[in-house]
Amino acid sequence: MNSANPRLVDRPRLTGRLSGVREVPLTLVSGPAGAGKSTLLAQWAREVGGPIGWIGADEVGQLSWPSLLRTLDDLGLELPAPVAALLPGPGASAGAGTGAAGTAGRLPAAALRALAAAIAGSGRDLVLVLDGFELRSGDQAGELAHLLDHTWGRLHLVLASRVDPVLPLYRYRLEGRVLEVRAADLAFTDAEADQLLRLDRVALPPESVHELTARLGGWAAGLRFAARALAHRDRDGARDTGPDPVAALVAQDADITGFLLGEVLAGQDDATRQLLLRTAVPDTLYPGLAEELAGATATRGLQELARANMFLEPVADQPGAHRYPPFFRDLLRAQLAWEQPELAEELHRRAASWLRRNEMADRSLDQLAVGGLWADLATQLLSDRGVAPLLLGTDPHVSEVAHRIPFRVGEPAACVVRATLALAGSDPAACAVELDSARGGLRRRPHRHGDPVETAVLLVDALRASSAEEAGAARAAVQQADRAVATLAGTPSGPGSIALVALARAAVALRCGDLDEARAGLAEARTAPGLPPRLHVALLGHEALADALAGRLTRASDQATRALAIADAARIPAERRPAAPAVALALVALERDDQAAARRHLAAAQACASLPNDPVSRVLATGILGHLDVATHGARRAADRLGQAGERTEPHDPWLTDWLRLQVAELWMAQGQPDLALRELEGISHEDHLGGAVLAAAAYAEQGHRAAVEESLSRARSAARPLPAEVTLLLVEGVHESRRRAPQQAVALVERALRLAAEEELRRPFREAAPTVRRLLAGNPQLLDRHRWLSTVPSSGAARPHHAARTPTPARTPTPARTPVRTPVRTPARPPASTPAAARTLAPTRTPAPTGEDHLHLSDVVVEPLTARETEVLGHLEELLTTEEIAARMFVSVNTVRTHVRSILRKLGVNRRNSAVRRARELGLLERPERPAG
Repeated sequence: MNSANPRLVDRPRLTGRLSGVREVPLTLVSGPAGAGKSTLLAQWAREVGGPIGWIGADEVGQLSWPSLLRTLDDLGLELPAPVAALLPGPGASAGAGTGAAGTAGRLPAAALRALAAAIAGSGRDLVLVLDGFELRSGDQAGELAHLLDHTWGRLHLVLASRVDPVLPLYRYRLEGRVLEVRAADLAFTDAEADQLLRLDRVALPPESVHELTARLGGWAAGLRFAARALAHRDRDGARDTGPDPVAALVAQDADITGFLLGEVLAGQDDATRQLLLRTAVPDTLYPGLAEELAGATATRGLQELARANMFLEPVADQPGAHRYPPFFRDLLRAQLAWEQPELAEELHRRAASWLRRNEMADRSLDQLAVGGLWADLATQLLSDRGVAPLLLGTDPHVSEVAHRIPFRVGEPAACVVRATLALAGSDPAACAVELDSARGGLRRRPHRHGDPVETAVLLVDALRASSAEEAGAARAAVQQADRAVATLAGTPSGPGSIALVALARAAVALRCGDLDEARAGLAEARTAPGLPPRLHVALLGHEALADALAGRLTRASDQATRALAIADAARIPAERRPAAPAVALALVALERDDQAAARRHLAAAQACASLPNDPVSRVLATGILGHLDVATHGARRAADRLGQAGERTEPHDPWLTDWLRLQVAELWMAQGQPDLALRELEGISHEDHLGGAVLAAAAYAEQGHRAAVEESLSRARSAARPLPAEVTLLLVEGVHESRRRAPQQAVALVERALRLAAEEELRRPFREAAPTVRRLLAGNPQLLDRHRWLSTVPSSGAARPHHAARTPTPARTPTPARTPVRTPVRTPARPPASTPAAARTLAPTRTPAPTGEDHLHLSDVVVEPLTARETEVLGHLEELLTTEEIAARMFVSVNTVRTHVRSILRKLGVNRRNSAVRRARELGLLERPERPAG
């Protein structure tokens, strides 16, 4: 029996099970080398006490009847004469005996029967431990089975072995006559491993203990070696800061490696050794995979390995599957790579191919990664998955494997994978470098039609160009990719790849202002089956942008809201979402005068990592922010910021640059500065493409240039217009008709504008209208009474459906102010020779300041009418006269003037005189005289 060791781990869960040894004839403790079999039995023997016979494998290599008989004699069994005669004489070795009872001999049948009778009649239980014997001989097994079957339960044999004995275990199990402690039972738990580590004064956090135990499979010898290595490391003051310090320690520990090579691998015959090396290549051995790697007899060989406790364990939830513990598997792989590197590479490739054929694509990629077959991995990834999972982050496992491809691997497929990851990481410059490397590699090999690597190069380049190149070059790249991905129709990667090209095409169309083309392409792409959620969100978001730019606010809101719902359902983090849906909602909110919602959606867009690399969303967000910043920073600063953004955008995106210029012009018009607006409109290069002619007509109307107004209106009527420009056009035409003394036609045009805007709850053209338009509105209170939705303060939540316009919150009914005071004439700028072109766009609105300053709001377009006296007082306030001076001019008392001033402040919703003057100017109550034509 092994001597007592005070540094043993207490394992009551196992010693408790062994307390039933005397209740069954056979106890089998079976496990691999170093599993702690002998240590466990010694611990149990000390706990139970009493006489126990112990025959260790260090005494003889095989079962020896003389040794067994001598041990029974030592236990006090009176051996019958035929049996006693077989004992060795004095001075003989322990394995020697007379007759046929030597080490390798058999016990004579008469002696065997006599021994069984003696044990059965002894009246006492005899416990005999056979430690480390491999009972492979059928003859010896038959003799022991005879003793177990014919001793009437008096003999209790405890067998500790690496290999299951050739006893009829199935019969003993059926009869309940065997107690088994298997390798899985011998494996240390986390708590036992922690106790073992602490014996060497090693303290690890629970997660590290669990990792170590899992990697070693609870193997006792490995844990003991690891504890010593950790203790040595701690004494030397070293710390492993690598990504997997436990794995590194196990892999590098010489004691563990030496033990496995010497105790396990070295003792195997060539066939068994090759079976071990070949079947260690995959992480899990499935039925059929073993034959793929080690031939037709592999399954039978694995069964033998399992019976021999060769660290081969079944996988609980996968019938027929087996695996080696990581520490043993990694050792075998390293040994195979060292001895036969070409075979190791081939086996990894064959295992990956088998897994791929059997619909285990992820495991196939893992297998290629384990074998270091990076070019094969990249090619298979592009062929089976395409670039969509890498770009959209829909498969974290695939992304993790792809990120492991070393930079030293220069094959085209590997370069494309790295390029895709760079683009997904918002690094288009690195993406371009890798794509150039991939093209160089492809030129050095024969062209193959439908090559997934070549297709991936074109697709990734199109996506990169759609955001990073000049719009014309981007369109050409998209056209090339469009032709290439057509070959992927019907393949697993086809829908995602085709949808990605559609997204790139739509992004370029939006950059060029082709809203109809963008919407049509995006709507078609969304019908593809199996779209990844993030791609679906991007398609819906860009479609919402196109709708919002065209003034289809309800549809834009619905599409963007749907996109966000998909993102929420897929649990896409805010920073990984496309920015387009949030930007579209911000634009819709701004058009509907819900400035709080516009700020909220804009903040959500700015939180998206993709915003800087999405030109359309980025430029629109900049324009929206410019309008919002007017109230807090002033129009001049907002215009300067938008101008600077336009300068950065112009080299790549002329249309988006013109859109930004139009926003600046609208800012100046909202501030009553038509001269500055016209100056900005002169820089627009796209003819009749942005609605600029409409805005020019409004500016000329404000200046009083009739001929220029008519020319601009003529140009505007012949161009396609977004809804806001259409509404503004009707309002300007109404003003023009009013000045031509055609009030009925003017009212009809204003009515059409209001009805058109009501469908989408479009408030911005009215709130930011020029003073002449606001006077026209104020002069027709019956129209405003029929369209109370115009002065309804919108909710700061999501944009409401257009039917809300039919049930508005009641608002004040406006009437016109009387006898407005004319301001001094200001010489207008000379009209340009030609009116700027128009284009589709939406004009974002500006946000009120958070302070107490007074700023024009939609609800202030309609005001309570001023009396003639109040209007006269307002004119004197504009002249900066004091209360006393106003009283003297009007021949009234000072108190009367003060009463009029208080009434003016109340009706205009302000609290200071200068604010009242500014509000009156914004509302057109202090009008500028009209300049005659010519």
